[in-house]
Amino acid sequence: MSRLVRCGLSVVLIALLAVTAAAAPYDFGGQTVRISGTFPNATTFGINFEDARGIGHVQEVEEMFNVKIEWVNDDSAYNPETFIANVLAGDPVADIQLLDRGRAFHQIAAEGLLTPLDDILTEEYLEDIPEVYKALEHWKHGDTIYGFSLVDASGWCVYWNKSLFEREGLPDPYELYYNGEWTWEAMREIAIQATKDTDGDGEIDQYGISIDPGIGCTDQVAALLATNNAAVAKIIDGKVTFTLDEPEALAVYEYLQQLIHEDKVVAFESQYAIFQGNRAMTLSHPWWFFYTADPEWMEDDCGLLPYPIGPNGTPGEYGSYSAANWNWVIPKTTKYDPRALIELYNALYMASYDYVIDDPEERLVNEFATYVTDRRDLEIYRNLVRDLKLAPYVLNFFWPDFENFEEFNRRVTIEGENPAAAVAGIKDAVQARLDEIFKQ
Repeated sequence: MSRLVRCGLSVVLIALLAVTAAAAPYDFGGQTVRISGTFPNATTFGINFEDARGIGHVQEVEEMFNVKIEWVNDDSAYNPETFIANVLAGDPVADIQLLDRGRAFHQIAAEGLLTPLDDILTEEYLEDIPEVYKALEHWKHGDTIYGFSLVDASGWCVYWNKSLFEREGLPDPYELYYNGEWTWEAMREIAIQATKDTDGDGEIDQYGISIDPGIGCTDQVAALLATNNAAVAKIIDGKVTFTLDEPEALAVYEYLQQLIHEDKVVAFESQYAIFQGNRAMTLSHPWWFFYTADPEWMEDDCGLLPYPIGPNGTPGEYGSYSAANWNWVIPKTTKYDPRALIELYNALYMASYDYVIDDPEERLVNEFATYVTDRRDLEIYRNLVRDLKLAPYVLNFFWPDFENFEEFNRRVTIEGENPAAAVAGIKDAVQARLDEIFKQ
């Protein structure tokens, strides 16, 4: 099966490149269009613009649009000061720009330096865009659309060691998932049962949950907020309002503290610790299956699950939750027609059905199929791709200068500070920052 899928993918990719031979609807007159981003040379689906195949694709797109494409790589994708300074100086970094939605997008949009796209991204236009690229609400600043494509929002999921679950007689996560019973409490009960001293030396050597503490549990906080219908901030009466002090949000910190300090079922370590065979679950990205499915990395069999639903979440409404994503935008100072730039982007990144011959979602699922041994994992992965949910307003950009969100989360989750008191201590400062950024 794997060989057939891989061969099929190769045929599809060759065909994708051939599609670009058609005439383009816009002619740039041989001028140069600059494209800037953190990784501008790689598409969402893995075609590298610097290898032979990718170079050929770029050349065909350049011929189609009678344009020269120039890649620009600097810190403007996540540093609003760089972007703003260049635009105000009359020298924007690029004509098509990738922006980190958490650190740059809103501040730059609030300064009026991005091209509004409401008249372009109509319902008719969006019908031609694959679902995996769409995130309309997350392309907006206020009520205005400024972004036009979504990348790098793979979300988070739970990996579970099937071999360990079978050995310990733990509940079947597949059954819990399909019955809509994969909840915070179910995950906690499993973690408690799995955590133990297996060799009798008085030290716990098998843990229920493994978490990488590198950014203070921020990704876990963001995902759990989303599973409990909570958020750092919500739009209330037209204003972006700090809501981390709502009971549904505080419950996230209380749950993590319970797992870490009361139940003591969490091991803080690299995500790779699950390869040892003595970690029941770890929290990571769906694409990480590339490692867990490789016997050179992990001997045990591994399965995939979404994050569990919280007590205030919608039962059975699972998804892949991401704390970050990147939006493609067009600086307001560009000399080109925004419609032409978006069309050029779609051809280059194969982001509309005019330039692809298969469904990108199916392509992702087919690639994932080469790494799984259970169709249920494939079905769950398909649902994660289809149900990506972005957790808004969680990155450092919205936090006051004296402390970023990662440091705050570390204090409350790992160090165990009282959640309500900690949140109350930063509420006014964060709200002031939100008011400043959103000019409200």
